[in-house]
Amino acid sequence: MQKTLMIMAAEIRTSLRRKSFVIIAIVAPVVMGLIALGIGLASRNAMEDTLATAAAAVAASRPAGYVDGAGLIRILPADLPADQLIRYDDEAAAQAALHANTIAGYYLIAPDYVQSGRVTYVTPEFRVLSDRLDAGLIEHLLLVNLLGGDTALASAVQQPLEVRTTSLAPAAAATDESWIGEMFPLFMVLILYMALIMPGGILINALIDEKKNRVMEVLMTSVSAAQMVTGKVAALGLLGLLMTALWLGVLWAVSSFGGSALAIPAGFSLPISLLLWALIYFLGGYAIYGAQFAGIGALAPDVNQTKSVTWIVMMPIIIAYVFMATSFSNPTGPFAVFLSLFPLTSSVAMIGRMAATEVPLWQAVLAAVLQFITAYFIIRLTARLFRAQHLLTGQPLTPKVFYKTLLGRA
Repeated sequence: MQKTLMIMAAEIRTSLRRKSFVIIAIVAPVVMGLIALGIGLASRNAMEDTLATAAAAVAASRPAGYVDGAGLIRILPADLPADQLIRYDDEAAAQAALHANTIAGYYLIAPDYVQSGRVTYVTPEFRVLSDRLDAGLIEHLLLVNLLGGDTALASAVQQPLEVRTTSLAPAAAATDESWIGEMFPLFMVLILYMALIMPGGILINALIDEKKNRVMEVLMTSVSAAQMVTGKVAALGLLGLLMTALWLGVLWAVSSFGGSALAIPAGFSLPISLLLWALIYFLGGYAIYGAQFAGIGALAPDVNQTKSVTWIVMMPIIIAYVFMATSFSNPTGPFAVFLSLFPLTSSVAMIGRMAATEVPLWQAVLAAVLQFITAYFIIRLTARLFRAQHLLTGQPLTPKVFYKTLLGRA
C-alpha cells in the first residue's frame, strides 16, 4: 500500500506540472465559475437596488383623494390601507389639497358611474416612480359599496380567476423548457466524457515518457505490476475527480447565481443525488478506461502508435456520448437503457438518462456494481501488460497486439 501511495503522489505531482491539464481541468472551470458568480451577483444586486428604489418610491408616495359624485361610497372596508384614499366633499377641496401637495392626485367618480363606469384621475404631472398609484384601491372601494359591503365577494369580482395548470403526463416526463433545463443533460454527459478521456491521455503520455527515460525499468524493480497500475490509475483518477467536481461546481454556480441575467428559472437547482451518482459513475468509468490507457502506455513505444488503439478503446464511450447527446427525447428507450447498464458505456449513458428523466433505483445500482466488477478484472489484466512491456518494447503497437497481450495470448 505504501508503494502504491508513493506512485500516486509522484504521478499527481507530475500531472500538476503539465500546463495543459491545469488550464483545462482546474483554471477553466474556476474562471467560468467566477464569471457566472460575478454575473449572478451583479444581476442580483441590480435587482435588489431596483426593488429598493421602487419600494422607497412607493413608501414616499402621497395618498390619493376621491370625490364621490355618484354618492355610492358609504362603507369603508376594513382591508382598505389606512390613509391611502382620502375623501373630499367636492372637487374644489380636492384641488386645494392637490395644490398643497397633500395628495398626488384625486379620482372623480362620475354622477352616472353606475351606467357609464367612468372615473377620472386628476394629477398635475404624473411621474412613474414618485406618483405611483394603485387604481385597484378605488376599484375595490367601489366594488365593496356596490355589493353591499361584502369584501370577499368584491375581491372575487375584482380577481375572478385563479388559473392553475395540471399536467396528466408522468412526473418523469415533465421537462424544463428553459435553456438550462434543456441543455442540462448534455452538460452532464459532456463533463463525464471529458473527465474520463482527458486524464487517460495524460496517463498514456506519462507512461511513454517514463519508458523512454528508463524510469519504468527502475520502478519495476521495486514495485509490483499491480502496484504500478493501481497507483498511476488512482492518481489520475483523483485528478479527474477534482476536474469533475470543479465542472459540476460551475454548473451549480450558474444555476444558483445566474438568475435573470442568464435566464435561469427561479426554481431550478441541481439535484444533489445526481451529483453524487455522477461522482460514483466517474470513479467506476475511469477505473475501466484508465486501466486500459495505462496498458496502452505500457506497450506503446511512442505516442504516434497509440492513436489507433486509443480510438478502439474509446469507441464505446464515444458511441454513448453521441447517442445520449442526440437522443434525450427518448431516454427510456431500449437502446438507452442498454447503454446505461453496459459497463463500458454506463458512465456517460446513465448520467445522461438521470439528467433527462427518472431512472429506477435498481438500474442505477446494477450499473454501478457492474462497472466496479468490470474495473477490477480490467485492472488485473492490465498488470500483465506491465510485466510484458519489457519484452514488447520497440514492437509496433496495434489493436490486435494490445488485446492479445491484455488477454495473455501474446
